[in-house]
Amino acid sequence: MNGFIKKSSVVIIALTALNTYAQPTPKQLSSEGYVQSLDESTQSRLNSKALHLNDVIEQGLRKNYDQQIRKYNSEILDLKWDDTWEDFWIPKVNISLISAEHRLGTLKSGSNNATPRETRPNGALALNIGDYTLFNWGKDYLPYLSTKADIKRSKEKITEASRELKHDLIVSYFKLYFYKEKERIKRDQLRHASFIYRLNREKISLKKVSKQDYYLARSEYLRAQNEYHEAKNEVQLQNEVIANIINDDVGTKYVLQDSLKYELLTTPLEEIIRLATLNNPDTLDALTDVENAKRSYELALKNNLPLPKISMKLGAYDYRFSPDTNRTTYSTGPGNSNIDIVASINATWSLTGTGGLLNGRTTRSSLLSKHVAFAKKAQAIRDSKGLLKSQYFTVKHLQNQVNILDARIPTLQKSFDTILENYMNKKARYIDFKNTLIELTDAQILLEQSKFLHLFNKVQLAKTAGVEDFPGQNFEKLIQEYKKGKK
Repeated sequence: MNGFIKKSSVVIIALTALNTYAQPTPKQLSSEGYVQSLDESTQSRLNSKALHLNDVIEQGLRKNYDQQIRKYNSEILDLKWDDTWEDFWIPKVNISLISAEHRLGTLKSGSNNATPRETRPNGALALNIGDYTLFNWGKDYLPYLSTKADIKRSKEKITEASRELKHDLIVSYFKLYFYKEKERIKRDQLRHASFIYRLNREKISLKKVSKQDYYLARSEYLRAQNEYHEAKNEVQLQNEVIANIINDDVGTKYVLQDSLKYELLTTPLEEIIRLATLNNPDTLDALTDVENAKRSYELALKNNLPLPKISMKLGAYDYRFSPDTNRTTYSTGPGNSNIDIVASINATWSLTGTGGLLNGRTTRSSLLSKHVAFAKKAQAIRDSKGLLKSQYFTVKHLQNQVNILDARIPTLQKSFDTILENYMNKKARYIDFKNTLIELTDAQILLEQSKFLHLFNKVQLAKTAGVEDFPGQNFEKLIQEYKKGKK
């Protein structure tokens, strides 16, 4: 009879523990207040949004504030280029209206000797065409080319910034996916720790377990609680990051519809370096600076030569009106109504002061600026190659890590299941259960982290190379349906 009662007690304890194990973590324990509340406001639950990766990319490129600013800046650059082109190629034509003072009325009479003002308007309405430079030995063409190169590079930078925004959107989405996976794994850890703790709490009253195991189980349970809530907080913070980058309402929570599809990097390092030589943003900046520095030095040399400037005097048409006469005339200068082609020489050499003797310091400064530009170009190429290799080797290292973890986790899972069963049957120590649970949890998180970092470093590699995707691999398509049973 005693044996039957003992067996019945054990069965009741085990059934109670199993029922508790199957239930989610309670919001609070009425007897002890150490379990943090998991309550969420109704508003927070309502402010949720299902999200695909393509949704993030589309909305981010459309509603992101920085992207909107870039669109306006692009239009400003277009207007600036129109001004630059017209200033160089087209004569400056403008209309001017000049009117002399005429009297509207008299408030107080003064000296009779004063010249009276006209009571009717007079002046001139002119269409000014001005001068047009025909040939200036490249002195005006070199600055034109430099301005053209600067505007072109600024437009390219806007495109590059939009491309980087797309990369950031992809990384942000999968970072949230990683944090959600981490939260799920920590929730499983808490579930296991909670099961053993509640089982030991039942057993301690029947003296079926030592106080040491009970307090160790309680400590591990509380530690798992702490880590679980830290993981939840990371998800909340990343939700806010995505809401900000795609310009959603503050506090929006996202239900992900896509998960990360792990794919190896197949593009060789030599091909990536070749792409970077053509597209790396820092290298392109350096190349533009080199070309502009060469033009500036060439212009400094030409400014020291007394080279003639050949211009066409196009003049102006003006209509002059007054109370006495109205006439239309064409003129290019005082007493001259011809369209003339003229040549002039305008050169200035400093003897003292700014620029040095015969502009020697100005010329030398332009030469040194050219050397600086070449040095920065070499440095940019060297730095980009070094960064590419570091990122490439990091990607390869993470691929090895994923392979190892894929083989390690099933072994850890079997080890944990065996130790859990043995501990339930009093054939294993609690410390073995605890260590195996922590090791399994850490390995699962490390696997998800390695997959995310693998993607992150591939994206960073693409940024450094100056490309949107690698040949044969589109970052937008590294998705698969979100695994069922994962929240």
